[in-house]
Amino acid sequence: MIEEGINLMMKNINLFDVVYKKDRFVLDGKEFPIGYSSYLALKSECNSMDITPFKELNDYSETLIRDFTIKNLDLYHQKILSVFNQMKSLPIFSLFDLEKRMNKLQTHFSPERKQCYLEIYQMLHVGYDLDSMEKANRADELMRLYDDFFTLLSVGKILYSSAQELINYAAVVFQITHRIVKRGARTKSQLADAFGDFLADPIMQFIFHTDRQPFRTNASVIPVIENVDGENHIFRKVFYNSLRDFLYTDLFEGYIHGHYLWQCDICDNYFFMTTAHNQLYCSTVNPKYGVPCSYVAKHPEIINRKMPKQQKSESPYYITWKKRADSIRKKKSLGKYDETVSAKAKKYIDDCFERARIDFDYAERQYESDMEIENIYREAMKNIDV
Repeated sequence: MIEEGINLMMKNINLFDVVYKKDRFVLDGKEFPIGYSSYLALKSECNSMDITPFKELNDYSETLIRDFTIKNLDLYHQKILSVFNQMKSLPIFSLFDLEKRMNKLQTHFSPERKQCYLEIYQMLHVGYDLDSMEKANRADELMRLYDDFFTLLSVGKILYSSAQELINYAAVVFQITHRIVKRGARTKSQLADAFGDFLADPIMQFIFHTDRQPFRTNASVIPVIENVDGENHIFRKVFYNSLRDFLYTDLFEGYIHGHYLWQCDICDNYFFMTTAHNQLYCSTVNPKYGVPCSYVAKHPEIINRKMPKQQKSESPYYITWKKRADSIRKKKSLGKYDETVSAKAKKYIDDCFERARIDFDYAERQYESDMEIENIYREAMKNIDV
């Protein structure tokens, strides 16, 4: 009965929802370009991740199903915390607000909840005595936590399944991207040809079963109305009950919008493309030269410089960041802005700089305007109680 309840829960649970806006998506309050998960999945931390801790967590959940005790529940809790800490180091999970989700999950492990779950487990195995009003009322209280009980037992299986899905997704993205780069695919039609080549490859059919509809997804979709710059727009909100469904939806939506990965001609690392489809070089700082590869391409003389001259400060994005950081520090020392506003301003420019390092379009089109001093403090003042 418990196994059936867990399977039913995993099929119907809403793990998270995503709002799609034109060529971007919003997840846990953060906005990203559609297709961005493919870039994160090919980070070395993801495509070579160790899923052993996830499997161990799944084993703990199996132990609880067979022998639900407070001691085993505590061990399960500790393993969940350990896995969440590992997830924080995996780029793909930066899409989610892990702290918020962990805090919500912690409510399941209060002493009162543990005792309730233990009673539910016993009730499912041996029934419940209802020979008094007090016992009947207690049974009603427990039934209100029935779904929470099965949700708790499902966590280990959901996270283990997500880890497996992520590794498989990274492999698929690599294979498709390899074909895109090899073919020099730039247009949406060429992207479709590259994907078709992937599907038709007998080896890929053997590995990923591409001849059996492996990318079919299940999700619930509803329309949402949101106001953007004073005008109402209809967007779609999608509820996902598995990480896999979201990842493949994001991948293919990315191709539809012309968002894909390309391999830098200088450092050979993959970077994410949106509109600059003729770009051949990434905007990540090349450790060999101390500046972004896109900057090296525009200034080939850098390659011939001696290593001591290859300073990080040569990066135009870093120079702008350094000027703003100095300005924030000065305004704080002069008392123009307090410590809270200054800290938020510093975090804002740090975020802009990090984004400019990986997003060529943003670096070229928007970075400078975002880093204007007036805009920095306007963003810093948001959500601050005056």
